[in-house]
Amino acid sequence: MHVGDFLVKAAARYPGHVAVVHEKTRLTTKELLERIYRVGNALLDLGLKKGDRVAVLLNNCHQSVECFYGISCAGLVLVPMNARYSAGEHLYMLNDSGARAIMMGQEFIEVIQSILPEARAVSHAISVTGKPRESLLGYEELLARASSGEPQVDISGEDIITLRYTAGTTGRPKGVIQDHRANVTRLYNALLDGFRINEGDAVALTAPVTHASGAMILPHLVRGARVVILSRFNAEELLETIEREKITTLYLVPTMLSFILARQNLKEYDLSSLKTIRYGASPISPETLKRAIETFGNIFVQGYGLTEGGMPLTILSKEDHILDGSEKSLKRLKSIGREVTVARVRIMDEKGSFLPPGEIGEIVVQSDQVMKGYWKNPEATAQTLRGGWLHTRDMGYVDEEGYVYLVDRKDDMIISGGFNIYPREIEDVLYMHPCVLEAAVFGIPDELWGESVKAVVALKPGMSATEEELIEHCKGHLAGYKKPKSVELADELPKSPYGKILRRTLKEPHWEGRERKVH
Repeated sequence: MHVGDFLVKAAARYPGHVAVVHEKTRLTTKELLERIYRVGNALLDLGLKKGDRVAVLLNNCHQSVECFYGISCAGLVLVPMNARYSAGEHLYMLNDSGARAIMMGQEFIEVIQSILPEARAVSHAISVTGKPRESLLGYEELLARASSGEPQVDISGEDIITLRYTAGTTGRPKGVIQDHRANVTRLYNALLDGFRINEGDAVALTAPVTHASGAMILPHLVRGARVVILSRFNAEELLETIEREKITTLYLVPTMLSFILARQNLKEYDLSSLKTIRYGASPISPETLKRAIETFGNIFVQGYGLTEGGMPLTILSKEDHILDGSEKSLKRLKSIGREVTVARVRIMDEKGSFLPPGEIGEIVVQSDQVMKGYWKNPEATAQTLRGGWLHTRDMGYVDEEGYVYLVDRKDDMIISGGFNIYPREIEDVLYMHPCVLEAAVFGIPDELWGESVKAVVALKPGMSATEEELIEHCKGHLAGYKKPKSVELADELPKSPYGKILRRTLKEPHWEGRERKVH
């Protein structure tokens, strides 16, 4: 089966259900499928062939769903582009993927037109939102001329569905090849382990649907639930939407959850419809999670995944989010859950041997939802998929009951005086301080110890704390060699387009001019 098969089932079962909501647009499942098919046929009418790549550069909107699935239903390959990337990064992705067409929102027209002469393979540029320009094809005009019937293309589970580029924290972004089978497996894992979705439910998506939150769309459509798309994250707008649309499910990154919890008027909104808050994409501090459970109740689900492995790979269920005061339940809140049904998750040492419970090593994965490889990069593919396992470069351990604990990124580990130090452990302690809003910990050069621990902290609005106070706080919870040697206060911490705090951006200035990034 391929992804389009599930959209057909959804339209047959729930033709009159509202499927997608964005601002004033409300599309039924039948209307959505027709528009999806029109997108696919319109692209084929332009001369594109099965396997051709189509880049999409859109902020969150209902057209995002139409484009994503229209491309896949036509046997074409979606190349989702990041709205926050620069012109140079867009050009690199267009040329590396060999995209033959680009579909864009009106807010990106000028930047894309500036690089189109250098985009070697692009032959069609389509304006999706706003008034079309003379030099671009108009989205609604193309759809009006195209057939609303299913595109006549044979698609198998092995055919490529997306070429999704990594964030590029080390060197150029790499194109991750995912096939239809991977996306179908991801759907199975979401429905079997991740969510209990019922007909009439509604999910609100504010994070970019080009990334992790987009994985929430298909599971809700196939269950007859609504997908409510917000153009951006705004805490007040989201709370109003929950109340108005009777939202049952949220997808939030931890930073968003922190902003919501910080609102003084939270109790003024009727949030009683909420049944599930799914969080992920970056680690959450135990203190933030405890406050969230105390505020919203036992409705939280955590999922772990990565671009190369899809998501979810592990799930920490609602039943695991328990605040009963026991040491066991408090510890479990720090885990990323247990492996999902259609995946194997193990801990491996440097020699390729599996480690027993309690020992820290690299998290490795086997699953049909794992990538086929990196686009035009056999060396990186062989390194990441060696031995038949996806090597995540995430360090962690598993306990006797199968719960996986993420310790840190392999590349972010600090070695001080011969001891391995994992920044996340220290960040969790800093988040326990009542004044800390965000924290990032990393290693800097130290002539005596090799590396020393440095923290950069953003405080909550209206609160104050000194460097000495924060170091003393860590001293009371950590071994002496783990506590920060220095703490820097900042107004805010740098983040990726997906809301992840960028330790590397903070760390790099301290290592400038050094050949090795470890000391």
